[in-house]
This record gives sequence, C-alpha cells and structure tokens, in this order.
Amino acid sequence: MSVTTQRDVGLGCYLYGIVPAGVVVPTDLVGVDEQAVTLVPYGDLAAVTSPLPVEHALVGRADLLAHSRVLDTFAASGPVVPVRFGSVLQSVDAVARELLEPRHDQFQAMLGELAGHAQFTVRARYDERQILTEVVAENAEIAQLRAATRDRSDASSYGERVLLGELVARALERKSAEDGRRLLTELERHATAVNVRESAGLDRLLDVALLVDDKRRGEFESAVEALAAEFAGRARLKLIGPTAPYDFVDAEERWA
Repeated sequence: MSVTTQRDVGLGCYLYGIVPAGVVVPTDLVGVDEQAVTLVPYGDLAAVTSPLPVEHALVGRADLLAHSRVLDTFAASGPVVPVRFGSVLQSVDAVARELLEPRHDQFQAMLGELAGHAQFTVRARYDERQILTEVVAENAEIAQLRAATRDRSDASSYGERVLLGELVARALERKSAEDGRRLLTELERHATAVNVRESAGLDRLLDVALLVDDKRRGEFESAVEALAAEFAGRARLKLIGPTAPYDFVDAEERWA
C-alpha cells in the first residue's frame, strides 16, 4: 500500500482516522484546506477523509489544527483510530482497497478497545518563583551560595554561580520527580492507560496523556480538581480533553 505525505498529480484523498460505519458527519465539518469531510465505508468500518487539491502543501499550523479538529469531533461521539497528520492516498478507491479491506479485523479490534474511552491530557507546571523559594529554603548550601554571589560581579563569582546553577538544577530534578510521582500515582488510579511525555523547562513537572473510561470521567475530573487544589500556589494544572486517543493508537504505525 502506498500511503504518502506527498501528493501525486490530481486530487488526493486525505486521511484523518478510522471510525465505525454509520456515524454521522456534521454537515458543517470541514478539514484540511477547508474541504468537506466525508466517509469512505467498507463493511462495518469507514475512513474519515476529505479531498486534497494537488497544489495544497501540508506545512501550516492551520492544517494541523484542522486535522485535530476533525478527529476530536468524531471522538466526542464514539471511538476513532487516529491516522498521523499528513497521510494521503491517491484515491477514494485506494482507501477501501489498500487500507480498509486488508486491515479490517485489526481496525475493528482497535475500535472495540477504544469504545467508551477518551483521551485527556494533564499538564502541570511549577510556579517558578515559588518553587525556587522552596529550593533555597530547603538547601543550606544553595542558600549560602546565593547569598555569597548576590552582590558580586559575574566575573568574580563565575565558579560559584556555575556550582549554584548545578545545585539548583539537581534540587529541582529531585523535587519534580517527587511531586510528579504524587500526581501520576493519583491520576493513573482513574485511567485505563497512561503515557508520560517528556517535558522541559525550569517549571516542568508533569505532562501525561490518560485514556479514561467514560463511566469514570466524573471521578477523574474530580481527582484533577483535587490535585489542582492541593498544589495551588506551587503549581498550575491544566486539563485538556476529551480528545481523540492520539497517544494510545496511531493507525499508520500499525500499517508497517
């Protein structure tokens, strides 16, 4: 099967994901390049698609947002297997012949696993000023070095400042690991699956995607609210979702 992110001459068929056949497409739903979204059915499956003009280059933020918007729209009403952004087949016939027919049973099983679930993402970030205050208060050596270098020039205190930076970085790493475990331990109690993402920055704490059963959504959201209250003043928690299960299944990865 020739799935590609490059368009051949003519009108390609852009892929968003796989859904159960018979789902209703909102009449006002448009995708990449403002093209109308349609379904390509095959038995009890359907591929979510839209036409892709040959001259349209998939490079902009608007296209990525359109891709996500289409998938999240379908995820709001049922299971959807996301396809990676930028996937294109040459024609509608190729979608059924090269994608849905040979992988029918695989997609059917994936949709069954995802039924009744949605992805949520929790991002926790420290309040930088508060967390640095804690680090200084909890570490005598850091406090002493900070005081010793405060009124000295960068040149005269270069070595001490380098050491201070290293000590602060290690202290923050330990603190974020401890607080991150606290958050993750509570969140994963309410999830079917979790995927911890890499995060960076001085204020980093936790960035985690969670697959949540619809029946447990209320308790999950309550747990997030409780954690936000617990960490108030020290960190900010942001809840994103429900969305399509981007972190838990990628149809293109399964095609290899």
